[in-house]
Formats: sequence, structure tokens, C-alpha cells
Amino acid sequence: RTPLISDIVLHARLMATSGGGRPHVEGASSLGEDETAHLLDKETPSSSFWQRHRCELIAAAAVILLGAAFMVHRSSGRSTYLVQEKPQSDRRTYQYSVLPNGLPLLNIQDAESHKMAMAMAVRAGSYDDPHELPGLAHFCEHMLFLGTNKYPEPSGFDNFLTKYGGASNAYTASEVTVYFASAGADAAPEGLDRFADFFRAPLFKKEFVKKEVQAINSEHEKNVQSNLRRIFELLESQANPDSVVGRFATGNMETLYSAPTRNGTSPVDALKGYFKQRYCPEQMRLVTFGPQPLAEQMKLVTKAGFGELDPGAASCAQDKRRFPEPQPFPRSFMGKHLLVEGTEATGALWLHFQLPSLSREHAAQPLTYLNYVIDYGGENSLKRVLSDSLGLVSNVQLEEQTDSTGTMFMVVFSTTELGFNHSQAILDVFFSYLAGLSAGADMNLYKSIQDMVKLQWDWKQQDDAFGTVSNLAEVMTRLPHEKLLSGDSLIEKPDAQLMSSLIQLVEPGNMNIAAVAPSALGEEPLKATKKPIRTLQYYGAKYVEQTMDEVLPGASKRWSTWLQGMDKPQLAQQLRERLNAEQLLTKAEGLVLPPQLPTAIEGIPSHVSLDHMTTRSATTGLRAGLQPPESEQIYGPLPVRMSLDIRLSSKPVVLLADPQNQTKEDVWYRPGWTMRDPQVHIVVGLRTLQREKEPEVTAFDWVRLQVYEKLLGEAMAPKMYNMLAAGSKYVVSTSTNGITITFVGYQEAMSKLINRTLNVFNSFNEHLNTTLPSRFHRIAKTYREELETFGGMPSSYAIQDMERLLMRNRFSNHESLEALSKINLTAAARAGGDLLLSKELKMTALAIGNLADLESTDALHEIASSLARPSWTVAQPSPVDGRVEEVQPVVNVQKPVEVRTLNPRPGDPNDVAVVSLVYGVGDVPSRVILSIASSLLGTAAFDHLRTQQQLGYVVGGGMGMVSNVMFLRTVVQGTKVSADEAEAAIEGLLTTTMPKILRELTVEDFQSQVDAYRQQLLEPPLAASDEVSHFWGHITQGGRCMNLLDKALSFLKSPQCNKQMLIDTWNDLAFGNVKDGKNALRKKISVKYFAQKDGSDTAPKRPTLQEARAAWQKHGVPPAATELLEREWSETKTVAASNSKVRQELAEEGGFFPTDLHCGGEAGGAEAGVVMRQAGARELGGSLLHLQGSGKSLRHQNVA
Repeated sequence: RTPLISDIVLHARLMATSGGGRPHVEGASSLGEDETAHLLDKETPSSSFWQRHRCELIAAAAVILLGAAFMVHRSSGRSTYLVQEKPQSDRRTYQYSVLPNGLPLLNIQDAESHKMAMAMAVRAGSYDDPHELPGLAHFCEHMLFLGTNKYPEPSGFDNFLTKYGGASNAYTASEVTVYFASAGADAAPEGLDRFADFFRAPLFKKEFVKKEVQAINSEHEKNVQSNLRRIFELLESQANPDSVVGRFATGNMETLYSAPTRNGTSPVDALKGYFKQRYCPEQMRLVTFGPQPLAEQMKLVTKAGFGELDPGAASCAQDKRRFPEPQPFPRSFMGKHLLVEGTEATGALWLHFQLPSLSREHAAQPLTYLNYVIDYGGENSLKRVLSDSLGLVSNVQLEEQTDSTGTMFMVVFSTTELGFNHSQAILDVFFSYLAGLSAGADMNLYKSIQDMVKLQWDWKQQDDAFGTVSNLAEVMTRLPHEKLLSGDSLIEKPDAQLMSSLIQLVEPGNMNIAAVAPSALGEEPLKATKKPIRTLQYYGAKYVEQTMDEVLPGASKRWSTWLQGMDKPQLAQQLRERLNAEQLLTKAEGLVLPPQLPTAIEGIPSHVSLDHMTTRSATTGLRAGLQPPESEQIYGPLPVRMSLDIRLSSKPVVLLADPQNQTKEDVWYRPGWTMRDPQVHIVVGLRTLQREKEPEVTAFDWVRLQVYEKLLGEAMAPKMYNMLAAGSKYVVSTSTNGITITFVGYQEAMSKLINRTLNVFNSFNEHLNTTLPSRFHRIAKTYREELETFGGMPSSYAIQDMERLLMRNRFSNHESLEALSKINLTAAARAGGDLLLSKELKMTALAIGNLADLESTDALHEIASSLARPSWTVAQPSPVDGRVEEVQPVVNVQKPVEVRTLNPRPGDPNDVAVVSLVYGVGDVPSRVILSIASSLLGTAAFDHLRTQQQLGYVVGGGMGMVSNVMFLRTVVQGTKVSADEAEAAIEGLLTTTMPKILRELTVEDFQSQVDAYRQQLLEPPLAASDEVSHFWGHITQGGRCMNLLDKALSFLKSPQCNKQMLIDTWNDLAFGNVKDGKNALRKKISVKYFAQKDGSDTAPKRPTLQEARAAWQKHGVPPAATELLEREWSETKTVAASNSKVRQELAEEGGFFPTDLHCGGEAGGAEAGVVMRQAGARELGGSLLHLQGSGKSLRHQNVA
């Protein structure tokens, strides 16, 4: 799915990502997503299946009558409909019906899944907030989780889900609120019963109001820190004040508690009234998911009482739920120019065009076409001219929010320093480009996009249970039931007339502009206008409002003239004169003006072979009459080693065998997938050979390699764009240890993809003058701004600080900035050759998917023989004792370490405490046990630190892993207490709360945790990339530990997996191993960020031991742990920064953990992503915390 711009409230993208797809975790896989890979997968409505096939249906009436018995049937007097229009890759079954009380229901059976899931979408959102209570819809979303009549415990639902390895979530958007949860399949009966009571009898207890409003307030304070969120809210605030658009959707302490208290309004009474008026069965949409047959799911829904929900107010059922009037952005509210004080180093130029509501354009998908044209990134495209040729922008991206009020269509330019000072030139180029659309839509391009979308949709990956129910519940509020799976994707009827009418609206008279200044300029650009500086209520964004004609006199008239169809040579001449007047053409080599529009996509596979799509059944052990291992039942047969039998040059770049093991080729192959996917994945790792104690690289070499990769990516992207648009993908990534190249595509295009990718790659490395100085300076400056800007949550940077102390070849932003200042174009362009391609690189490869063995051999032959060493490099011989580093060494800290520093985000009011306890290299039992503990810790952290103590909105806990070393980590980010006190609260959680939870676990409770974790491990892969990741991790470790998942599953069934082992393992971590009669110091790493206060430029002094004791006592740390904490306080190594120097000191003190891999029950470790496949989404705790998404006001916060 198309990724969100972080924290922007964009409804259309929300609907595409409200739980859909697995979250991307940086560094989690060698498979990445190229900037164009998602361009064609837009999510907007389409037309009726029956309407499209009306003639065929009439002509084949007899067939339909016969087939109706299979598509539509009646059960208990209720009609049900099997959704037939679905992707070829989708093996699930979907049944739609309407319960007697008018509640639409979708049951989904996935016979292979071990999960149940449920979601309820309610057609009520922030547009329904009363003027006197902004945020009420969001407040309702929060309060619904805090107890019901049948299940009154405020944390009962979360505790129930934890028992079954589950998670819950919710979000509030402008016109819909969605609640969703998932757990092990056995949780379905009680889970649905609990969920039904949410909507039948919520308690809305007054005693929870203040705490939950405090949580909402913390959420809002987090949102305020997002520059992107602030800009979007500013653009929305320009709407007609009589419209529902632009309202304060999140709510805060003032709107939901303080103001109502002052004027005598009861938030609870308002909440109950809102619930009765808006939460009725006709406005709800229910989705269930599980391995249970559809009839059984229907019975569970009926038993839970969903069909007997209160009808609510009489007016609720008849409400059409649309807000088209008054129009939010009539022409009189457009034509504004907003100059905004930015909070990030990079400036931006936002263009907002108001389009009509497109939520009912089910067939044409007009925004898919418009997005493709504007976002096109081929050679001489708008994006390339503005970035490469003119150096005005570093990126161009598009966002849209569409609902019943209309469509906010936004083009966002990330501006360079030059671009911010020449924003009119950006607009000149943009409108000259749009002038090429004056004749209307290119129907050949439109139809080729239609074909590509159909191909992508047919073979799209499935969402997990959590994402499936949350996404489809929302979709049910907008689309007819027969189009639930296709209506947000397929282009069924390209509509040239509709497309032309929308293109005509992308014009200056229908545009508002927000020019966002780089943060370094502060308020100076605003003051220079000599206009009043305004402040956006609730968000604090400072801006100056003017008209476009005031700021850009004559520009709108010029652009409008161009858009009316001016002769192209004349337009080009006028554009050149404009750019020349701004002195922008002096260094614009090879400039093509206006930029070139895309033509029809060529090379879309016309025939997709399925010959080797499905893997053969697992055969291991069948000759002996045994079942194959469980891992092979889940992932299919193991890949097998291949021999390429190829002769390379005398001084090759690629080594097929390790010099120490000449016969061991590391090339693997497996035909087919366990799911339906006709694509081929080939992953090739080219790794350097290293000595046993290889020195770390310098920050200079590490940074220039980062710049090299950025230069390479920009050079390759336009040359590869058209192939990617036709369905192929490639990823080239570099590290100090080597190069990884991934090819993904259909078999018929694979050879062309490999050839094209490697030719462009080789050409870039051979010709050092490929990169123009202007591109280098722009990339280096943008990279510098990235290093200087901390736009994410502070807790995420604290986590990076912790991991930097453990892992080699990682550098702080300060170290990277210092190195970057010394790098020039030559050093960056040569980095790939100097550091990697001059060496012999050992080839490790996996070819998997829809290709035969000979085809895989040919592909790998081509890769091995095509990779070239630049002629200007000098070949470096490999070390005599050199080997590929299969497991990265991790620093073995010997005593507690504490990083004390200021919050890196200027003006951010949050303190952050990240406390990690390093376990060490784990064996299979400890992996399993700590994974179970992780789930319990996540729930406990959220309940005790967030819900009860209200320490912050960002709270989480769970197990993590770096290389082969495990650790437990707890995070608190908030404004209520200092980082020092947050650490004391975490210690109370670890030493008092968690031991109590573990002690009170019954045998049944423990077995439920075991069963839930087992079901998580048995969950089948959803996408081909899941299977690639599963095998690739082991392959890069020499093919070892392929049986690790089986060992974990076996241990879960053994008597050694018991409650006492869980308690003992926890006590060893939380209290330290007992040595010589006392607890040894823990391997504890604490990272503390302190909000910048009173102009101080240093972190506050560390608390005295006496002050620390008081904090420990306040948070319930027991005496047994206090003695340990006192000794640790004395022994702690306190540092002011996390950098390579501190890491080197720690390594000198304690060395490194062993890099051995042990895959059985004995001590050892292995790659984390195999045994704990859920870690990407659940790294910090047993509950999946909140998805990021703007228009969604969220209940929790994902801190993983």
C-alpha cells in the first residue's frame, strides 16, 4: 500500500492504509520499495459488477439462475452473498449479509490462518463533533475501551487479548471511526462477545474521564511536533468556517475537560448523547475473520448479540452521512499564499487544489491517472527537471484527502535553499508541465495504467488478519458489497470527460499555497513581509496570510494563459525567459523545457506464466512415513544449493566460493511459493571477506558510502522508471560489508530487468562524471539537513542511541555531519569502487518463485558475469584468512550505561526514558520464554505506565534483538515526569509489577500464552517477500539454522517450557544473575532525553543516590531490587552522547558477545526474524500499539 507522509491527516491515504499491509520496518529486510513501485496501486471507488455485466447476465439467465445457488443463499431467513470479484492470489472466502437489525456483516474465512480478528466501522467521526466539544468523536473512541456492562474492568479487553497473543486498536477519521482487534483463533467466542458489548453497553465512567483526556492531550502534543501535520491543519483551516472541514479533530485537555468544567457541561453526558445519536446498527459495519467456516462465524456473531444491538435514536438510521454543503473551499476561499515558519531544516512548497468529491467515482479512478502523470519520474520528467536540472527541489510527492465534502488534492515540493528562494520558478515549471494536459487525458496512457492496475491487483499480497478487518470495515462504509475487494483498485471505465474536467481544476485560480521556510530562518521571512504574524489555534504554527497576487503579481494570469493551450515553442520560450530572469539557466546542462509528459506504459506482461508458481509439497521425511517438519508445512520445502559451473575472469569481482572453502558455492534455489504469486525474486548478496578482528570503518568512509548510494539511486531511477512502471522492481543497497541487489518481476521480464539494472549500475561506477556537481551539492545538502533535523518521535532516536552503543560501524548524527563536511563529489562517486568493487566479493544468492531451475541458473550466471569492476580501480587481494561476516558482533557491556542528553527536537516538551536489559546470546528456550514475557510486558507497560500513571502517550515494552543478542526494552515518552523519574517507574514495573503478574499466572493462563505464541509462529506467510525473508536470513548465515522454527515449536510442546522457567528467566534479567551470594550487575543501558528548559544547553545533573532511592520507593521498587539498584547507581558509566567513541570504550571494557549460532536447545542464538516473525510489528510488547496516521486520531502509540 502507498505509505503515508507521517502524521498528515489525509483521508484517502488513510483509507488505503488504515491497517492495510504490514508496516515497513527500516532495515528489516533486504527487499525495499522503489519510489515508483506503488504509483499504480491507488485506492478509490469503482462501479458495480452487475452493471458492467448486464448484457452478459441477461444473455446467460439460465446459467445465473443455476449459479445463484452458489453465490446467494438464505440462512435463517437472511440473504448472504459470496464476494466473487477478488484477486487471483486471494484464497480467502468472503460472505456478506445484513443482520435482522440492519447491521451489515462481512465474514471472512482463511482456512490456513491461526488468527481471529474483528472490526467495527461506525459512520461517525470528527465531522460530527459539536462546536462546543471539539474532539468528542475521538474521546468516544478512547472511552469505549474502558469497560462495558458485562465486562466492567477498564483493562479487561487488553488483558483478554494478551492471554491469546492479541492486539487491539482504533482510529477516528473525519467521517468514520474504526475499532479492530485480533488474537488467536480460540479467542473468537469470548472475543466477539466482549467486542459486541462495546457497542451494546459501554460504561463511560466519569472516573476515567480526566485520565483518558490526559492521554488524548498527550497524543495531541505529539501531533503538534509534526511539521507536516501542522501544515496540513493550516491548509484545512483556510476552509469556509461554516463547513465541517478545518475543525479541531483530536481534542485536548482544554476542549474536552477544562472548558466543559468551566461552563458546566458534562463530557460524559455529551458522550452518551453522541453515542445514542450516532452508534446505531444501520451506521455500523462489522467484519469477522478466522479459520472457522463462514456458517460458524455467523453463529458466533449471532451468539454475541450483534444482531440485537440497540437501534439508537430514530434519526440515526435515516442519516445519509454526507457533508457537501456548505462547500469548504469555494473560489472565494482560494488564491491564498501562506508563508509559514518551518520546524525542519528543509523547506517545502504545498499546492492545494480543491476538487469535487470523488468517493463515488467507482469506475474511472481519475486520481490514479492524475497522480501517475504528476509523480512520473522518468528522464526529463517534471521531477527530474526540478531536481537534477534546476536544483530547486529534492522531492515531489502527492497527497489527497477525499470525502463527502470534496477532495483536497495536494502537490508537495520539498525545496532546496535555492528552491525556497525561487518558489515562483518551481510554479512556472509546474504549470508549463500541466499545459501539456490541456488537450485532455492521454487515453493510451490511461488504458495502460488500467492494465497495470489490473495486473497488480490480481497478484497483490494479502493483508494480515489485523489489517484485513480494519481496512474492509472502513471500505464497507463506502462501497457496494460486490465491490469490497475491487472497488478501491480497479479502473473499469476510463473516463476521458471526467479526467479532463479535473485537469481543468488544477489551475492557479483554484489553488492555495503554503510556502514553508527552513527552520534556520526562524520568523525572519515572516517579519520581512511586514504583515501581521498569525498563530494557528491548537497547533501553534506561525504564518503570514496574503493573496497570491500580492506575493506573485501577474503570475496567475501567465499560468492561466499557458494552461489555455499556448503553442508549445512559444510556451518554452516564455519559460526560459522566466528562468533566465531568475538566473537559473546558467548551469542547467541539457535542460528540456517544458518537462516531458509520460507516454503509455510499455512492456506490461501480456501473458503471465504460472508453470512454477506453486511450490511442490514438502517431501522431507516422507520416505520414512513421517510428516514434513512444521516449518516446511508453513513455508514449503527448503531451498537447495546449486552449482553455477561458471568460469570467471582471473581477477573477478564476484567470488563463487570462499577461499577457505573452494567447493562451497553459496547459491540457493527453490521453485514456487506457498501462496499464489507468479513473480520471481532473486536476491544477491556480494560480501567482502574480512579478517577475524576487522577494524571498524571510519565515519568518513561510512558517510561517503551513504552519499554514494543516494547518487547511485538518483542516477538509476529515471533510467529504470519505465521498467518499474511495467511491473518490475529492483533494489540496490550498499553497506560497509558489501552490496545487495534484489530483482523482482515476472519471469518473461526477468532477463531484461537484470541486464538493464546491471548495465546502468556498471555505467554509473565506470563513469565518475555521471553525477553533475549540482546534483551532488543538492544531495549532500539534503543529507546534511536530514542529519540536522529530528522530525520523528524523540523515543525513536533514543532507541537508535541504545543500539548504536552495541553495533559496530554505526555513527551519531554529529559524527556523520563532521564527516560529511569533508566529502567532495570525487570521494562520494568513488566510494563504491574504492570500498567495495575493488575487492573480491563473495556471492550469496537466492532464486525463488515462478521459474525453473535452468532459468534460475541462467539468471544467476548473468548476474555473476555481468557485474564489472570499474577500470579506474586497483584490484585488492582478499585477506589470506578472510571470511564473510555471517553474524555481526555485539558489544558485551559489563556494567550499566546511562546516556544523559537533551531532547534532540528543539522545542519538544517531552522527556524520554528508554531502559534496556541485555540478555545476551539466547538459546531456543530463552528465545521462546522471552517472547512470551514480551507479550506480558507490553500489556503491563501500557496498563501501568500509560493508563494508570499517565506518564505519557508513547509507552511500550517488549523484546528486541540485535544480531544474535536479545534484550528487553521499555520506553516512556511524555511531559508529566522527568526522564529520571520515568526510569524509576520502569524499574517499578520490571521489579514489582511484572514479577507479580508472573507469579499470579495460573497454569491455564501460562498455557494460553504458549498456545497464542505457537499460533503466531504457525501463521502462514502472506506475501512472497515473507518467504524470501524467512530463508534469506539463514542463507546469509551460511545456510545454518534452517530448522530453528521447528526447534522453537518443539520446545513449546516440551515440559521444559513452563511457568517456573518464565519466572526464573525474568528474575535473571530484572534482578541480575546471583553470583557469590548476591545479584550481579545487570547489562543495563538507559538512554534519557530531557526537554530543553530555561535555555539550558546541557542535561540536568544526575539525581543523587538519596534522590534515586526516593524515586524507587515512590514507584514501588522492592527492597531486594533496591540493593541492586544502589550498587548499579555507583557503577554506572554515565555519558553525554551515544557515539562510536563510547562504543569503543565499552568494547575495550567488555569485548563482544560470541558470534556462534546454536539452533537447538543448547545455549546459542540465531537470526531473530525467523523464530519471532511477528517482531516487525510487535517488537515492543504483546499488543500492537497504534498505527501512525493523520486523519486518524489514535488510541495508543506504536513505539517499536
